[in-house]
Amino acid sequence: MTTDNSVLVTKVKEKIKALLESQNLTVYELAQKSDLTEACIRNWFTKRNYTPSLEALEKISRAFGIFPFELLCDNGEFYSATEENKAFIDKFRNLTLKQKQAVLVLMDSYQD
Repeated sequence: MTTDNSVLVTKVKEKIKALLESQNLTVYELAQKSDLTEACIRNWFTKRNYTPSLEALEKISRAFGIFPFELLCDNGEFYSATEENKAFIDKFRNLTLKQKQAVLVLMDSYQD
């Protein structure tokens, strides 16, 4: 029986494989860039119920130069994790919920 979680894990693993191919990286090179062991990454693809941890996914996304949420979303697009984007997200994270809502309203007003 397939669970929603196993489907998500499968999709994440497929995205990692696609990113490896598109960035022409080996598993070894990804391990070096992400500060994970090569065995850890290989286990994701060879062991049936081996699920990457959130910490590992964060390291992997950083190594690929993308945001962690991009490994989890379905749209297939990847956004460059530029220094400007990272700075914005870091500042946004430190806001209160009310402040975040105000920033989003302001951003929506610029979309027109």
